[in-house]
Amino acid sequence: MDRILIVLVLLWMGMISWFDIRKNEIPHSLWVILPLFGACVYRASLGDWRLVSFAVLVAAVSERERLSQLLQKKVIGKIVFWFPLIVFGLFLAIQFSPVAAFAILGFWAAWELKWWGGADAVVAITLILIYPKVAFILTFLGVHVIAVFSLTISSLLKNKSIKLHKIPGLPLLFLAVLSFQVVQCFPL
Repeated sequence: MDRILIVLVLLWMGMISWFDIRKNEIPHSLWVILPLFGACVYRASLGDWRLVSFAVLVAAVSERERLSQLLQKKVIGKIVFWFPLIVFGLFLAIQFSPVAAFAILGFWAAWELKWWGGADAVVAITLILIYPKVAFILTFLGVHVIAVFSLTISSLLKNKSIKLHKIPGLPLLFLAVLSFQVVQCFPL
């Protein structure tokens, strides 16, 4: 089952990364929603309903304005309404995996603060549900740090100054998954 999961994740990440590189977006939100649902089912089948509940809660909070319109309740559209639920959900999720719970919170916050696109955040949350390990988070951070340093050095050499770069997030997430799988195959 693990090998099938790895192949599915790599194929999915490869396809959405290709879309992100070509058009800076994915063709439809189902490309990230269905895998999130699948990751929730997978993680729940392993017995961790707390992390799944927190991920579902975060997804609901990110759709709070639509929910507010659908239910015709303005209060649902306010982040203040959701704050106690987020704290409670985080408290429950921390009991399974503190690192994964805070990662989910951080990925959601990055989207809320417009640092990341919605697809990037949903994909990162999906990956954390599949790989809620510290090793994956360290690999994820390592790939991003290497990308930042590489682009900074490249910018310094070419322009003699540092400039901000816009990197598609999904290919970096794909590299993180690929790197994580390589590290898992060849442990130190």
